[in-house]
Amino acid sequence: MTISLFFLILLHFSCQEPQVPLDNEVYGYSLLQEIPGHWVGNNETVYGNYDWFCFDFRPISNSHVHSIYEGATAQNIINSFFIAEYEGRRQVMARNGGWLFDQYRATYFVLDQAEETVAYQYYRLVDAVGGEDRAYMELLFRNDSLYFDAYKDNSGMLDQPIHHMGFAGLNIGTTYSDAAADVVNYPTDDSEVNLNIAFIEENLIDPDSALFLEESKDPFPKSAHHHISDLIVEIERSAAVEEQQLMFYLSADAIVKANGSIDYTALENSVFRTIDIAPQENSYTATYVHPAEYYITIFKDNDGNGYPSSGDVTNKSSYVNVLAEDIISATVNVDFSIP
Repeated sequence: MTISLFFLILLHFSCQEPQVPLDNEVYGYSLLQEIPGHWVGNNETVYGNYDWFCFDFRPISNSHVHSIYEGATAQNIINSFFIAEYEGRRQVMARNGGWLFDQYRATYFVLDQAEETVAYQYYRLVDAVGGEDRAYMELLFRNDSLYFDAYKDNSGMLDQPIHHMGFAGLNIGTTYSDAAADVVNYPTDDSEVNLNIAFIEENLIDPDSALFLEESKDPFPKSAHHHISDLIVEIERSAAVEEQQLMFYLSADAIVKANGSIDYTALENSVFRTIDIAPQENSYTATYVHPAEYYITIFKDNDGNGYPSSGDVTNKSSYVNVLAEDIISATVNVDFSIP
């Protein structure tokens, strides 16, 4: 798709009137069929550009799919899509937010446009209170590619929201999302949560946006989600990495093999999370972890190339089995110097 054609398509969609579904139909339901998978690509954000970025969308109920980007302790971004009872009917909605240092945030969106053809599928979700003037997200699926853009007006003072994030990537695998779908009987058009009276003014930071800045007031917090876990990793540091910045990779396959070699195929295809570990941090809790078998690799990136390589200090990738709705603990010894 050329850039000009891409924007012409989006312009065509933006001029369309929202469609109201017939009784007992969920408008745009097929978004839940398109989004699962391990999406890897690049992401241009207001906080900087990422040459490598991952969305690991897996079902966590029969009508809810979830992904998290976890940059460091209390620096994460969650994105989930689900069916909710809202405005008296079942609708496709989204939840976006997480923690930024000590500030909690969660914004809710509702799907108002869907265009589904043989060649592509397009969906737009807008702020559930403020509509497109306050915030919206667009998802375009074409072949195995996803173009995911988000627009925000944080203050409510702009003529229109500005571009906040632009992800472009490929679905490099559905093995894990397919396995999760089988367990939770995904997808169905059942309602995951009732949000009919969720957005009352006294709980909102701004009456013109479905934004919550207190977890206790969030109508659909982490505690109400299913089929996710926490993974606590205790980090044993050798003298070479005491009080040093580390990188934590969570992957489907071992990156640093038992013989000390690096599996570059695993680096390319099986990493789900890349997390910064602070110099004084000897314990890290990964949240919203999908149940599955993983490998933990923690390393000091001495040459700054972004992956374990010669001269880096690391562990030989540690196996962990994360069970559903559990708190799992693991200990990792970062004491191996890669030849």
